Amino acid sequence: MIEKLIEVLRRCWSGRNGGAAAVEFAITAPVLIVLVLGAADYGILMDTAASLVAASRAGGEVAKVNPTVTGAQLTALGIFPSGATSNVSAPSCTCFDNTTVTCPAPGGAGANPCAAKSDTRVLRYVTVSANQNFSPLFSWTSFTFPGSLNASTVVRTQ
Repeated sequence: MIEKLIEVLRRCWSGRNGGAAAVEFAITAPVLIVLVLGAADYGILMDTAASLVAASRAGGEVAKVNPTVTGAQLTALGIFPSGATSNVSAPSCTCFDNTTVTCPAPGGAGANPCAAKSDTRVLRYVTVSANQNFSPLFSWTSFTFPGSLNASTVVRTQ
């Protein structure tokens, strides 16, 4: 007797649950779409940032071999991503004890600014920096992506 009652109730309730899946999907679909689009924008941002860092490191390797290289020459080599601007700063020098000094003339001409130190080596550094504008695929009102990305690499040239 109870089994028949359970079977009758099961038949009555099973017909009324047909639209529940559609309602659940209508509630969760916008949230899932926003999550997927946000993940896509963030992925593009991270890819752009990583390629900019890699390009500045590659530019640093070129500057290590050729300390007189310019940002325009690095851009002409095709190292930087499309739309990125590069800059190579003037060399900076330090003594071995990390004291900042004026760089001596190339080729060893002129006085050594580290001559009074226990270690007379002069270390020359070049900074390669890159900048690229970034705009997300979708406009987000509650979260703002950075408008531009920057990366820089400092290399010792001698």
